[in-house]
Amino acid sequence: MEELSGVMLVLLIGGGVLAVIICFIVAKRQIVRFTLRGRRGPHVAVGHDARKSIKKEIERRIDSIQKIYFEPRLLWDTKDDGERYILRPDSNLPPYYYRMKAVDDVKELEKEIAKQDGTTRHPRDSLRAFLLVSLAAPLNGAGQRLIHQFCDMYEHARHDPNEFGEEEYQAYQRLLKKLTDAAKMLKSFSHSRKSSPSRTPVKKQSKMQSLLDPSRLRPPPAGSGVVGSGTDNQNARLNLSLGVQLQHQQQQQPDLDENEILSISQYHGETG
Repeated sequence: MEELSGVMLVLLIGGGVLAVIICFIVAKRQIVRFTLRGRRGPHVAVGHDARKSIKKEIERRIDSIQKIYFEPRLLWDTKDDGERYILRPDSNLPPYYYRMKAVDDVKELEKEIAKQDGTTRHPRDSLRAFLLVSLAAPLNGAGQRLIHQFCDMYEHARHDPNEFGEEEYQAYQRLLKKLTDAAKMLKSFSHSRKSSPSRTPVKKQSKMQSLLDPSRLRPPPAGSGVVGSGTDNQNARLNLSLGVQLQHQQQQQPDLDENEILSISQYHGETG
């Protein structure tokens, strides 16, 4: 009985250890399974254990990724780089060839505008708005329809699912040539704007005209006393003589501003 109890004890201990091992394996597999099912692994902050300045720089660069725009060149010339040329000379032209060529030709127009006027277009900016602003001077407002036609064909080549073949590309090239000729005139227009005066010259007025106002020139009051009558009579004669001279000058310069003229009597009163 004692031997049987010892065997039973060993079996019970072995069964318990086996159950613990099985539970551990099952739990571990479930944890791995749920971990693999999750799309994201355990989150670790970017720049963990780094300095604060480095963390800010890392976050700034990560945030600026969505603002990065780039318009690569789609077709390469065999003379410049034959290995990266997307089409071999002996191959047939694919249907998208003229679309890619039309998109590349816009860069030549932008280079010409930058060469003449110094303005450039960011890939995020609208091509239509850029051309309307840049070529407004040489086209003189009458070429807005030409710009709209060109931009419509550019949008057709880039996004429209309708056919854009050689015929459409030739029409696109004719519009592009006209805009390029207008861009070559930007430098002459910029020089003319710099040489022209910014405002019309202002006519100078004499100091005497700014001090006299015939509407305010009046004789002294009649009820003045005997004292100072000589000074008043002298002022009156001076007012009348200056008024006659001023009327003669105003006939020659009728655009005199009356608001800037002071009375000679008030002027003498202030100086006296």
